[in-house]
Amino acid sequence: MTATQHTTSAKTPNLFLVGAAKCGTTAMASYLGQHPDIFFSNPKEPIFFGRDLEHGWRMRDLEAYLDLFRAARSERYIGEGTVWYLYSRTAAQEIKEFSPNAKIIVMLRNPVDVIYSLHGQFLFSGNESHGDFDKALRAEEKRRRGNAIPRAAHFPAGLLYSEVVRYREQIERFQKAFGRENVEIVIYDDFAKSSQESYQRVLSFLDLPTDHDPEFEVVNSARVIRNVALHRWLIKPPLDLWNPERWLPRGRLAHGLQWRAQTLRGRLYDMNLQQRRRPAMRQETRARLNRSLAPEVESLSHLLDRDLTAWVTP
Repeated sequence: MTATQHTTSAKTPNLFLVGAAKCGTTAMASYLGQHPDIFFSNPKEPIFFGRDLEHGWRMRDLEAYLDLFRAARSERYIGEGTVWYLYSRTAAQEIKEFSPNAKIIVMLRNPVDVIYSLHGQFLFSGNESHGDFDKALRAEEKRRRGNAIPRAAHFPAGLLYSEVVRYREQIERFQKAFGRENVEIVIYDDFAKSSQESYQRVLSFLDLPTDHDPEFEVVNSARVIRNVALHRWLIKPPLDLWNPERWLPRGRLAHGLQWRAQTLRGRLYDMNLQQRRRPAMRQETRARLNRSLAPEVESLSHLLDRDLTAWVTP
């Protein structure tokens, strides 16, 4: 069964928080999911649409995707929040064919900060191998040709950092598919200043009562890796050490060893993380990114009729 062949009786999403990455979508999804008229999927990001992007964690089965929403009851909105839909060139049309009357929420942030934050996230997940941010930026051209892709990478397209933040063309794809009136833009600066006001604006966009107050708690607090090489090894070792059932006869021994291996892996992973903010980006790197992304930010400002050029102003 394809996405466009789902049964009309099935509970299907009609609210999509499509991105962008590292712009507060996890927090917004948490707040929206607390509203009595909104059901939000768990996990938040099933990565079902956007078939033009190869992603190792993609959910491919429609029935499994629909199962994420079966617990919904009488809520007006059933939502999910995959941030890579915005980046995808095909997701907007795929979602339109699947849920023609859907509402779309986009969250945007200073693209320079997004790139730096995304690099840090990819180090955590094993998608990135260059611990040095500048080296990762310089590798982009090679990676665009399919070279210098990390062995453990699950999402090579995400390593094209400058492409990820081309917001104007990404937003226009959704506006064209759903109409401007069905696409709400949330600026991260506003959200960080007052999560409650941004949340209430989204509720107004959804034509829902705005008197609901969720628990506004910190989501996705900053962490840094103590040892990058150990972190990569824990994610994807040379041999599948974390799955003894692959190299031992199935049985109680293999199952017991697998449980112990996964427990050890989790403990080592947590011990190798430190709860603190990442060091600031080098000033010369920020200046260079400001110059290269200035035209994109100016174009986005015209589209949204809001001056965002302070993002790339020294």
